[in-house]
This record gives sequence, structure tokens and C-alpha cells, in this order.
Amino acid sequence: MKHKYYDLHVSAKDFEEKIELAEHLGWNGICLVEDFDSNFKSFSKEIECLKKKSKIDILIGAKISTKIPNEIRRKSRAALGYADLILVDGGDEDINRAASECWEVDILCHPETIDKDFMDQKNSGVDHIMARFMSERFIALEIDFSRILNSHGMLRSQIMGKMRQNVMLARKYDVPIIITSNADDRWSLRAPRELISIGISLGMTGEIAKKAVGENPLKIIKKSRDRKDPNVIMKGLEVIDWGNSKPMERKRMFGWY
Repeated sequence: MKHKYYDLHVSAKDFEEKIELAEHLGWNGICLVEDFDSNFKSFSKEIECLKKKSKIDILIGAKISTKIPNEIRRKSRAALGYADLILVDGGDEDINRAASECWEVDILCHPETIDKDFMDQKNSGVDHIMARFMSERFIALEIDFSRILNSHGMLRSQIMGKMRQNVMLARKYDVPIIITSNADDRWSLRAPRELISIGISLGMTGEIAKKAVGENPLKIIKKSRDRKDPNVIMKGLEVIDWGNSKPMERKRMFGWY
């Protein structure tokens, strides 16, 4: 069986060039991510038109960037009407915690980028309580390759050390791990096998690293599609045949998990 590979975090800037190169590199699909703001609706419509022409799967990602933890749920629910995946710009401890508790969030991005670390570089931004929340809600922990690519020396060593801590925690509590390029330009895109190698260098086995660019992204995508599918009433409950009943015209995409 041929593996399918998905990069679930690619900057939407110059997206047409990136789509063409991603196909050449062997990706079966990518998620184009844009900040969720007043222009996101028009961005979403543009990508929806592009999806029909593309040879690979294109998903729309809304990145929630905020300093106020209580805004994550509100903004995530607002973004569900236009985006396939909800990503939270992590790094702040309170934001990481709020994202891990929000059912609507699909991916917690670079949680290890915390500004304050009073634990001698041992605070990786995720603890065992957050890991349990993320496992229960099937929120993916992102390993962001661009963080490694754009750092040097001692800083790179510290970043990779914190990523290793999060990988160990995710494996212990069965949190889905994904490896992404977070490519800001076409030169930052990488082939699936290169991201798999990064995963192995961070303490993953070859099998787990492959899942981080294949099986786990596909499960996140399924979560997104189930959320929009009117036949999926709740997690584990799906209507096979409505019979004489009338299917729902619109589905509520939150609060039903």
C-alpha cells in the first residue's frame, strides 16, 4: 500500500509556486495557513476555487494568534465556517494550556517557543496535564522544521532539546505528532523523507516519524471532515441511512464532541 504524505502547515504566501513544488517533492497534500483576520474569508474563497484545479489535496488552515487565552475558543469557532483546520500559534504557557483544552483546535504550533523559562531550559511548553487533554481531544503536537532551519548554534540545540522532550511526552500520553515545514517561501519546503529524518533525529522511531507526515495528518484531516459531515452526529455515532427522516441542512460544527 502506497503511503500518503501531508504537510499540514505551509505559509499561504506565494501559494501557487509552493503547490507546484510540493507535488514535485512527493506530497499528496498540503495545508495553506493564513492568519485568521478580516481578510481570511476572501482568502478562503480563493483557495476553494484553487482546490478544484490542483493535482494534490489542498486544505485551508486558519492560524489563531492571540495573547488572550479566552479568545482561542471564540476565534476557533468563528474560523470553522471558512477553514478546514484550526491551528493555534503557541509559545505562551497560558495560550498553550488554553489551546490544549479547546475541542475545536486541530494543531498546537511550536509550543516550545516560550519566552520565559525558569527551569534551566527544561520547560518545553507542554506538561502531562496538557498532553492528556490533547490526546483526549485529538489535538496534534507540531514539530516545526522551520524553527530548526532558521536557528543556529546553542539556540538550535535548545530548540531541538525541547522538541525531544515534547516527543517523549507525546509518545507517553498518545498525543498525535505531526512534522511540518512551516515553509515561508518555496525554498523552505522539504520532501517527506527529509522531515522523517528530522523526526528520527528528535528521538522518534522510523515508524513513528513516518506516521508524523502520513497517518497522523490523515487522521487530523478526517477529524476535520467529520466535523463538517452532517451524517456524523457525534464522535462514534454516524448515520448510515436517514430513511424517511430528513438529513440536517446545516450542521453545528462545535460543542457536539
